Amino acid sequence: MRLAHVSDLHLLPPERESGGAWPTSIDVAEAIAGDIAAISRGLDLVVVSGDLTDTADAVSFATFENLFSRLGLPVVVVPGNHDGPSGMHTYLQQSPVLSGWDITGRVVEIGGTRFLGLDTCIENVTQGAVSADALALVEGEIARADAGPLVLVMHHPPLLLGLETFDGFSQIDRGAELLAVLQSAGRETVVLSGHVHRPFTARQGRVSCFVAGSMIAPYDSALPFGDDPIRPVALQDFYFIHDLGLDGRHVVTPQRVRRLASGDEAQRTGPATGSS
Repeated sequence: MRLAHVSDLHLLPPERESGGAWPTSIDVAEAIAGDIAAISRGLDLVVVSGDLTDTADAVSFATFENLFSRLGLPVVVVPGNHDGPSGMHTYLQQSPVLSGWDITGRVVEIGGTRFLGLDTCIENVTQGAVSADALALVEGEIARADAGPLVLVMHHPPLLLGLETFDGFSQIDRGAELLAVLQSAGRETVVLSGHVHRPFTARQGRVSCFVAGSMIAPYDSALPFGDDPIRPVALQDFYFIHDLGLDGRHVVTPQRVRRLASGDEAQRTGPATGSS
């Protein structure tokens, strides 16, 4: 199983884009989709872990849908806090394509690997939460010892970065319960997340969490850990490819987006256009 993991595109309608030297959210999303299309023969799946849009508007959901439906690959998504999530739920009622991609509260099996989506978002709140129903669903999947590997897709990461400013808005109500359930599994569990606009990997016990970062609104700090000022940095020009074997093998590598990586440096630095 080989998948591309993307997150936090924060798509805006054209009239809301700020323009200037910094690429627009649509520019970035088009570049990402183009790069994935170029390597699609080597992929089985695309995972987008929330914040498809910045303002949960129908135009931006349609833009996402149009760009990623061209790939000819299965796509799975979950909502992020910027997707409402009520705005996304409303759009799903009129969109058979995006509603088919949304795996919130259900499991899809692709290539022998199970993908379970959780909606961790609270309306108009940056922090997250896990419902009792979601916990029960995860417990049920963890108990299936004879099933294939399990990958959780959720917007808020259950394992934190250690950067105080980010960790403050990444808290998940009942997150400790979720982590305890995942730790109870007799084998590895992979979590694909977003929300934090800085790519990182965290591991605790048998749980490995991969945060994709954001290619439209990246953030960094003076030092990797600690309570340091957060500042915008040059555009993140990569997403991640995960190669998951049924035997437990897991290889992760960054994939540079050629159209973003080859641009003039002045076009790859500037103010971020979105927020977590």
